Amino acid sequence: MIRNFNSMKNTMVFLLTVFLLFSCSETKKQEKALIDEDKLGFIDADVESEETNLKSKAEFGMDIPGQSEVIERAFENAPPMIPHTTINFFPITRTNNICFSCHLPERVEETKAVPIPPTHFTDLRPDMGEKGGIYYTTFEGEMAIAETKNFNNAYFNCSQCHVPLSNVTVNIENLFTPEFRDVLSRDKSQLKDKLKEGISE
Repeated sequence: MIRNFNSMKNTMVFLLTVFLLFSCSETKKQEKALIDEDKLGFIDADVESEETNLKSKAEFGMDIPGQSEVIERAFENAPPMIPHTTINFFPITRTNNICFSCHLPERVEETKAVPIPPTHFTDLRPDMGEKGGIYYTTFEGEMAIAETKNFNNAYFNCSQCHVPLSNVTVNIENLFTPEFRDVLSRDKSQLKDKLKEGISE
């Protein structure tokens, strides 16, 4: 009985050793197969360096604000593209945002710029439940929508959604065709009116 136990114990130790050796070997193979983060793009170059000589560079529009045409949205309620130059606009911070100088609603009559939409003056959060003084997300598809007088700083980083238009050749055919339910949706946001669209009350 003791001999059988020792034999079984030795077998288990042997199998465990083989398993560990195999696992280490596979891990090393996977590590070798990993692609370095700097090599993940289409080009092997430091795109953040001004010294990098790219074979082809995107050509961004150089129109100054106020002299460019509004670009049709890519799809209904898509964040509009920036039609003018953004040279010296960045970095945009919560306390230093040059976009406000033209796009705040109270400035657009003077600047003729597209106004920041009402959604950016709205607090959008999941509806919260409360139990014993502890708040939790209900996950029932409800939103607690609260209009605010001030700009919602959750949207301060404009370039997170809005990007300047560039003239660049991409060898990928675009088969997407946008469908707008309303003609005005081509160049104006209607998201505020459609926030609860598709959500049953």
